[in-house]
Amino acid sequence: MGELSRPKRDDDSHRQKILVLGWRKAGKTSCIKTVFQQIPTKEVPFFGVTQKIEKINYDSIVPIQIWDTPSNFELDQLEVPISTFSTVVYVLDMQQDDSYHDSILRFVHLMIRLHLSNPSIRFHMFIHKSEVLSEDYRGENYAEIQRTTSEEIEDFPYKSLSSQYPNIDLEDQQTVSIIINNLISDVRYSMTSVHDVTLRDAWSRVLQGGMEMLPAVESLLLDFTSHSSADNTFLFDIDSGVVLATDNRHRTDDLSEQVTEYLSSFLAFRVLYKHIKKRISPSNGQADVEANGSKENGDTREESNGNGNTGQEDVDEDEDGEEPRNWWDEEDPDEPWMTQSTRLMPNTTLALWQFTPHLALVVLLRTETWQARRGTIEYNLTFLRQGVREILSVV
Repeated sequence: MGELSRPKRDDDSHRQKILVLGWRKAGKTSCIKTVFQQIPTKEVPFFGVTQKIEKINYDSIVPIQIWDTPSNFELDQLEVPISTFSTVVYVLDMQQDDSYHDSILRFVHLMIRLHLSNPSIRFHMFIHKSEVLSEDYRGENYAEIQRTTSEEIEDFPYKSLSSQYPNIDLEDQQTVSIIINNLISDVRYSMTSVHDVTLRDAWSRVLQGGMEMLPAVESLLLDFTSHSSADNTFLFDIDSGVVLATDNRHRTDDLSEQVTEYLSSFLAFRVLYKHIKKRISPSNGQADVEANGSKENGDTREESNGNGNTGQEDVDEDEDGEEPRNWWDEEDPDEPWMTQSTRLMPNTTLALWQFTPHLALVVLLRTETWQARRGTIEYNLTFLRQGVREILSVV
């Protein structure tokens, strides 16, 4: 069910479940809470050791439930069938190179059992705390971890699990070869750190993997980018700062990092912005402007160029009340939707629009295009926002 029409439920059956595993002090809790609970990174050193399974619910374009597990966790301790989990994230501490092998062995053993129980489950490895190593040593360790994991998957004694999985012929070498090839190709590796955007990039891959509507949303973003003469378009989850979808045109890691940093910096100051809203005066029918009790030049929409703006669309004074209701008529007229633009360089501008309480669109384009085609871009934005919201309402 999409976030617009999702009913309130007491149970968690509608949530995609993500199982987070890892070695002791690998950083599992910090990976979760710094992103999805917005815990400041300065508090990470004070996180205690996880003693029992903790479930973290998060509502975004897809509602999820993340299971944070202790280091001594075993699959037999699960309260629900393995088939209820859509994704497994394994966190490995990059700086503990003396325990790489034991941690990878544990991951491979758990991954194989999970795969045999639920072949559709997705696997991600967060190679965490990458900031502590130099760039050269970091790349060397990253490659070594991937190589060792693949070798352990190939060398695992699959026959030893025959009694646990009688429906799968683990004595057959061809069957085992298919399992090995699937596991090696299915694992997604990401170097992560709570101190930069790499962790959010990794979670972006996790969440996108569970979005059935992703191709439809990406198609809409691509059409918007093309018709608006923009360079790139990103759909963000506002609270976590995770990229949910992009147009995938000329996208690079550096570009994603730049846009994510921009959004994080902007949203860090959003509580300081004035919430400007309109009110129809009963005396003259004109729209008055309020911003904490003061007027702001009689205009609720302005380009902030770094200072931000939370405005509403103009009120249609010609509305006679007889027109059929459209999707935008369901909007709360007092809800302040953010819109903001920033010139990063003389020739580059970033613009942001809020779509829903949870989603924001960030567009990268040339400054001359923004200045010449802003009206067309915001006109196209109306249909993009409508399309995205309609997709969410039926998913």
